[in-house]
Amino acid sequence: MRHRSGILAAALALFLLAACQGGPRSSPEGSVRSFLDALAAEDRAEVAASFTAETRSLVAEVESLSRRAEPASGQPAITIEDWCRAFCGGNVEGSTLHGDSAIVVVTVEGDPNEIPLVREEDGWKIDLADRLRPAVQMLRMTVSQAAIDTPGAHVDTMAGAAPDTIR
Repeated sequence: MRHRSGILAAALALFLLAACQGGPRSSPEGSVRSFLDALAAEDRAEVAASFTAETRSLVAEVESLSRRAEPASGQPAITIEDWCRAFCGGNVEGSTLHGDSAIVVVTVEGDPNEIPLVREEDGWKIDLADRLRPAVQMLRMTVSQAAIDTPGAHVDTMAGAAPDTIR
């Protein structure tokens, strides 16, 4: 009986230790490391889970628009491999906390990159929305211009417009 209670006590101690340490998104650095690992493994679901909902939506839109713009722009579509080239092999160098937001510095081939994060209910998430919005706008214009330049093409000028601008 005494042996059994010792095992239970050890199991409880391990459980409590794991609970106190939290998961990979319990810290900004842990969230970025999880993101980098997911990129290296080309685990799209885990990469997406690393982002805020808005960033996830914008990333999907950038990928979709870049596929549509590829013929007109001559630029290849943006894929997970491109994200990996930008961040894979990076080293987390440190972070700065600002309440429920943080900046994690990741160095890739000697170049420091600041990755913004926000604390959400389920942990720290990468928030690239401010950086992605201009890319989305540029890609929307490229796709629209390509459609205008294509005889007989339908141009949806309200694609991607904010709901309050559609009447």
